[in-house]
Amino acid sequence: MKVRGRREFLTAVSPAVAVTGATVAQDPVAGFGWEIVNINNNGADVFFEVRDTMILNTINIDVSFMITSAPAQAGFAEILCDGGVSRGAKPTFNTSPAAYLNLPPSANFGELTPHNPNKLNIGLGGVVQDLFFNVILKTWVPADGTGGYTSRQVYAQPSLALNKGDYLTFHMDHAGVGGDVEMQAVLQYTVV
Repeated sequence: MKVRGRREFLTAVSPAVAVTGATVAQDPVAGFGWEIVNINNNGADVFFEVRDTMILNTINIDVSFMITSAPAQAGFAEILCDGGVSRGAKPTFNTSPAAYLNLPPSANFGELTPHNPNKLNIGLGGVVQDLFFNVILKTWVPADGTGGYTSRQVYAQPSLALNKGDYLTFHMDHAGVGGDVEMQAVLQYTVV
């Protein structure tokens, strides 16, 4: 078929596009955002219930931090951001100012074991189950505050099975030069 102009092209392909569009099912998406104003060496969490059995196919999460005023002195700002699943019950959190999510250790993996021939100061966590998002933001903030921000965007395909009654939980905590932190998330899933 020979098409001479834009209008003829659109007329020629529109029926094919319409037929294709009618037969393609789209998996649903959901999104949310939250912000902690003046986080200043504390942490917080948000969570919500999964109301249908589903597969969490993809996540697209953007987190950002910015100072809100020049610091008293130059220093680092560090923000830990993560997302996890509490299986079958509302999540629980530890009592520290960071308010970390309590996730169970993974039964499928052993403990983290360091190899530390130089006797470095190493902080170890553990291998936990159902943690599907985990990033840290770090930035140097000079005394005048110039460039006192950092951000990260994460796209992943966890293909994570979720059951009705599970809870998705998202966490942010901070150390160092204070400011505001924000998370925006889009979740694409298939109800099964």
